[in-house]
This record gives sequence, C-alpha cells and structure tokens, in this order.
Amino acid sequence: MPAPDGAPQRLFVVGCPRSGTTLLQSFLAAHGGVHSFPETHFFYRLPASAAAPVGPDLVGDLPQVAGFLGRPDTAWPPQPTVGAAVDTFLATADAVTAAAGARAWVEKTPANLYAIDLVEALVPGARFVHILRDGADVVTSLCANAAGWGSSYDVDQALDLWAECVAISEAHRGRPGHHLVGYADLAQRPEATLRAVCAAVGLDYDPAMVAGRAEAARSLIKDFEHWKRPNTGPLEYAPRARFTQAFDAATRARIEARVAAVAPPEAATR
Repeated sequence: MPAPDGAPQRLFVVGCPRSGTTLLQSFLAAHGGVHSFPETHFFYRLPASAAAPVGPDLVGDLPQVAGFLGRPDTAWPPQPTVGAAVDTFLATADAVTAAAGARAWVEKTPANLYAIDLVEALVPGARFVHILRDGADVVTSLCANAAGWGSSYDVDQALDLWAECVAISEAHRGRPGHHLVGYADLAQRPEATLRAVCAAVGLDYDPAMVAGRAEAARSLIKDFEHWKRPNTGPLEYAPRARFTQAFDAATRARIEARVAAVAPPEAATR
C-alpha cells in the first residue's frame, strides 16, 4: 500500500541480531531528512490479525513504546486491537517526524523480520532494508553479548537463529519494497552502499550519513545497551578477528561448515 499523501516515508531496518542493524540505522538516522528512535519492540509482539486484541504484556508496555517514539503522553486506545494500536503508532511516529522537520522515519527492531507480513498489511508505504552479515561473526557476537538483553545462545542456537534470519531475508530478495545490504559492503564502502540504499527507498543521498553516523548513534542507544556502544565511535572492520579468539579449532570448523552451507552472497563476503 502506498503511504497517505503528506505522510513521511516509513522505513524498517531488519536482520538477525548482531548483524549490523544498529550501524545501518545510525547511517540512515544521520541523513538530514530522516528521523529515528530507539528500538520499540512493538510490531513483532503483535498478533497476526488486525482485528485481534493486543496481548496484555504489550498493552502494559505501550507507554514505554510511546516514550521510545518521543511522545510519552500518547493516548493509546483502551484494550486496543492490533489495527488500532498500529494506527496510533503510525500517527505518533509521523507526528514526531514532522516535528523534527524530517520526511522519513526509521524503525529498527531486528525481530520485526518476523513481522514483515503484518507490517506490509498495516503500514502503508512500508519499505524494508535487510542487513546480512557473515555467520561466523554473528555467532561470535550472539554468544558473547546476548546476556545483555536477557538471552543466551550456545553455538548451535546462534547458528540456527542466523540461518533462519538469512532465509527470511533471502526470501524477500527482489521483492518490491525490500532491499538487501551486506555488512561487509556497508563497513568497507559506506558511501556507495548507502547511495544504493537511498535509491532503493526513495531518498537522496546525504553526505552527512557518513560524516554524522557516530553522533546519530548516540540518540538511538538506550542506557543499558552497552553492546551497541561501539557504534558511537570510529567504524572498525575486522572480519572474524573475535571468532578466531572465541572458539577452539574444532568449534570454528563446525561453525565455518554450517555458514558455508548457507552462504548467501552478502553473508559469504566478509
């Protein structure tokens, strides 16, 4: 569905956790015409039907979602349906974006990868930018950092999650409204990669996207999200450096074999 006349562009960054979603969001948020906000954890927690009631856990968290959007006083419908809650989210995000003088907003919650069908059905004009990263580095980072957000992964669980997320993104390759980005390309050739992203989502490229990336990241990271802090500093790219330190030779070989078996172009290019 096209966005309503006068509405900002609505962009969603998705991908496996620890694949560079925050880095990509930070580049986009540095664009002079783009507004973004911390992860809202909203869409993937919704039931799949517009007429279904929003679950009680998410209803309790709606004031927090509004706070992440920058409008903590947002009035949500009492006992909202999915459709009503999404309409309130969109109205709030659109208003905050307009107030910021921007013409597009970016929502980045990696797990929204699992809510693409719902978002496409209920968010007019939604466009998705997927990011894919080498599985060995994703597994290393998941195993090292997941405790920060209350999770834990062993090697096989991390591999399964990465492979599942890659499969979802690959299933959307070439579909209207979807653009796939390789982490290696973004980290090594940010300007060229971002120019392609902008062309895909209907934005003009802005040099501030590269120059202002680290500063933009600071407003997107919550106080407790220490694992995202490197995004506020210089961009460093050292493929598989931590991987070789984190696992013994046998485990590395097992991970490399699984990654090679999946091996989409962006994930295989480190």
